[in-house]
Amino acid sequence: MGVGNAKWPALTTIAGGAAALGWGCLAASPLLGGSGAIAVGFGLWGLTRKPRSGPFRPVGASRPAEPQAGEPSDPESLVRLLLGQGRFALLLRRQLAENLSKEQFERAREALEENMALVPDGEVTLIRTLEFPSDSLGEDGEPVPQSRRVVRVRHFFLDRYPVTNAQYREFVVAGGYEQASLWDPTILPAVLDFVDQTGHPGPAFWKHGCYEPGEEDHPVVGVNWYEACAYARWAGKRLPTDAEWVKAASWPVTLPDGSRVQRRYPWGDSMEPRRANIWGQGPGRIVSVDQFASGVSVGGVYQLIGNVWEWTWSDYRPFDTEEGEIQLPCPMKSIRGGAFDTYFDSQATCQFQSGDRPTARKHNIGFRCALGVADIVLSFPGDAEQTEDDDTDVEAEVDIADEATQEIPA
Repeated sequence: MGVGNAKWPALTTIAGGAAALGWGCLAASPLLGGSGAIAVGFGLWGLTRKPRSGPFRPVGASRPAEPQAGEPSDPESLVRLLLGQGRFALLLRRQLAENLSKEQFERAREALEENMALVPDGEVTLIRTLEFPSDSLGEDGEPVPQSRRVVRVRHFFLDRYPVTNAQYREFVVAGGYEQASLWDPTILPAVLDFVDQTGHPGPAFWKHGCYEPGEEDHPVVGVNWYEACAYARWAGKRLPTDAEWVKAASWPVTLPDGSRVQRRYPWGDSMEPRRANIWGQGPGRIVSVDQFASGVSVGGVYQLIGNVWEWTWSDYRPFDTEEGEIQLPCPMKSIRGGAFDTYFDSQATCQFQSGDRPTARKHNIGFRCALGVADIVLSFPGDAEQTEDDDTDVEAEVDIADEATQEIPA
């Protein structure tokens, strides 16, 4: 199955615009949805800018992306470009997948399976504790939950590793900071301030538009929530919701009596120093995403605990106390997982939630991306049609998850 060369830019525009439109629905933001509509109409500005050749290597990308002259002149070149940039999710969207050859589709599907883990649907219990757990410890020495709620999560894919410096540079080199359709319109005036130490667009701790030599496989840090969202849109993905992140990490299991068992850590219920890079148990700095592999989750996701905190899509909301509701000085976004400099073990668990300003560009906050199963085509369109359930938009699934939230007293 093929398509004329002239149609490919338009198809890619539609796929990218659809992702932005979906984010607008998820955020209930007409402005963001409008930016998606603009993308559908006018295209992804940087799709064909400064490509690099070579396979997509999420862990072993040992060199920065090098800009090259020329633009893709045929569908196969465009497929190679998107795969080389790690944007396989765009190729698996129906608008593009229907115009791929079977061999091209299988390459995109293989990239998905290699780089993302499937998390099944089901319920997950979210527990809120105090920001400083030592202020509220139970008899067992563990933080006392301040609130609980049960959330239904639909099946989704989650990046096996945090987004690396090398991967993020693909976005920078492709002109991601110049593509208005990738950014929330409310933050566009501030994007010019999202620069590195030498004034180039990029993470706060880079220099001259690039990371330090030898740090290509380190998780990218110094990016705020808006930068993480823009990268995710560019890649055809999104940030995971808070509930999705917790479900992937704790891997809940429902027992025959209806009770639910969730892991405190991705590997079990006790902290083991060799499994996570946190304070006093690691080298005291960020390490590459393939280290501490023994801390892998049941589903095959690495470094959910330690190394760097991770942005999620969700808001960080205060909870009520006996003295009344805690008021935040400004809106905040949820971060999860702890980092290399997290002092309290109890803050580096599957359940602990912290938050930061969405514009914060910290030395210890990174991110990974998610992708709804219903948002992509998993079977070659020429072989069989997907089920009706698979045609549901991923954003609708997130809405369903929110509607299924049930508050449970602590």
